[in-house]
Amino acid sequence: MNEEMKRLLKEGAALHLSGNFPEAEERYRQALELDQSSAVAHNNLGFLLMQLQRFGESEKEYFRSIELDKGYSTAYSNLGQLYLLMQRWDEAEEVLTKALSLNADEFYAHESLAKLFMLKGESERSEYHWKRSYLIKPESGILLNLAYSLIQQRKLDEALEELNRALPLEEENPRLYSLLGIIYFVKYDFGSAIKCFKRALGLTPEDAEVRHNLAMAYLKTGQSEEAVAELRRILLLEPSHTDARNNLAVIELSAGDAESALEHFTITLEQEPQNSKALYYKGVLMLQRGDVKLAKRMLLQTIESDNDDYKQKAVELLKSIPEVLP
Repeated sequence: MNEEMKRLLKEGAALHLSGNFPEAEERYRQALELDQSSAVAHNNLGFLLMQLQRFGESEKEYFRSIELDKGYSTAYSNLGQLYLLMQRWDEAEEVLTKALSLNADEFYAHESLAKLFMLKGESERSEYHWKRSYLIKPESGILLNLAYSLIQQRKLDEALEELNRALPLEEENPRLYSLLGIIYFVKYDFGSAIKCFKRALGLTPEDAEVRHNLAMAYLKTGQSEEAVAELRRILLLEPSHTDARNNLAVIELSAGDAESALEHFTITLEQEPQNSKALYYKGVLMLQRGDVKLAKRMLLQTIESDNDDYKQKAVELLKSIPEVLP
């Protein structure tokens, strides 16, 4: 590689890191005009194009980089990241595994596989790659992802240990307190869960999921008014949050406000026609009103859903009302 080539790649990388993508792309292309056989230049350009979401062009550059240097683990790793973004998961796993076969310490390959397995619900495999990632680059943010994979496996004490390790460097990170809250919630320590969720909301007040978790913790401690207030705040922030709407409706129904509950379940079904919880409860309300035909339709749709809990409830309710059965 001659000096001019080195200069262009160095300038391109600096511009890339500073966020000046148009100038960075120009430098990389100038470098390739000097030497089309540079695997590094093709890889760098591919990474830039990936960040610009020009995925087809990016893939071609990665292919060319690998064609020029079949042992270039970074290009395989970057191609895997691209496939992850494109949701081509099988191909992502294949090329990321190839990257690690070339370099077992390829950080971004481990990180991308950890993310991939999180998306696929394979928490144990995700845990392994988060741990390998942390060994290579011990960053506190990785510990939060590791903790999440441990929570998914109900390894709560291990997850708590990882979060405590991260705490000194992540004390202003709302995700840390959210994950701590989830752990305490699952451990039935609802008081501690409430404190953690409130701390998270102090850092990110508009996070609807954290607020929903706080509402559920309030319900577990019998603080219904506080739960209702949080659920209503969520719906102001995010009217399409069907979990919050359904839970608010259930509370209203238990308090005897059937009209308001029915309104909420109806809105949920306008947003998500196959929402099993809303289908079931609307069926119950229709039975209470004597509208057997509509109730039957709601309950039969519940049975066709993927939610086993409400499916079984609907089956039992239909069995108890012979005139509703076909």
